[in-house]
Amino acid sequence: MLKIFVCDDQEIHLKNTSKIINDLILFIDMPMKIELATTKPAELISKLDSRIYENDIYFLDIDLNDETYDGLKLAVKIREYDPHGFIIFITSHLEFGMLTFEYKIGAFDYIVKTDDWQAFKEKIGKALNTIAVRYQTEQSNLEKRNDLKLMNFVSDYDTKQIDVDDIVSLEVVGNHKILVTGKYHIFRCNGSLSKIFNNLPEYFLKCNRSSIVNLKEVKGRSVKDETIIMSDGSVIRCSKWQQNKFKDTLNKLNILNFR
Repeated sequence: MLKIFVCDDQEIHLKNTSKIINDLILFIDMPMKIELATTKPAELISKLDSRIYENDIYFLDIDLNDETYDGLKLAVKIREYDPHGFIIFITSHLEFGMLTFEYKIGAFDYIVKTDDWQAFKEKIGKALNTIAVRYQTEQSNLEKRNDLKLMNFVSDYDTKQIDVDDIVSLEVVGNHKILVTGKYHIFRCNGSLSKIFNNLPEYFLKCNRSSIVNLKEVKGRSVKDETIIMSDGSVIRCSKWQQNKFKDTLNKLNILNFR
């Protein structure tokens, strides 16, 4: 759930903004709630003390009448606890928006205070709906990324990070040089085949002293020729001492692409 914080030094604006938000979030396809609505910046900051990187929403009056914090300084403080939160400034002075660049706040939006209640409500609603869509997209991308089994491969020129499920095979091609053949890429990296193998999932098999294959990418084999046929058409030798392990591992992991 996304928490919403509202800070405005004028009680009437605070109540109006909070009411609009409470009315709007009933119709937004994303759980949200007002965690705090206050006229005191220090009260908002006290709520942040135990919160780190929450990615929440902050509606701030940019022209707060406070001895310590105006809206900009409050936003800077918020960024210490929530670097990627959604900060929305509500202001009677749109020209103040330029100051946010000097403070490097990264505000999500600026909404001008107006007597036109409906226009004000529509702007808040647009901001909340945009935040909901962006947040859901970011969470979906994060979940996809967490599902990946990423591994770094270092070459003489750069470092590549790829999903191990995209690897078809790895073969020694020189002194501490490994050829990585993937579904979408082929490249050379530095390292020890044994060390790489120790960091791979159990569906990888070291089929000979200089080759590792992804068993999910095996499409056939020749027992007579002691070879494995991979999904990319390559043929890799599988030594006699690994033939039984090859078959046993396929059965153990219930890999059905080949028997």
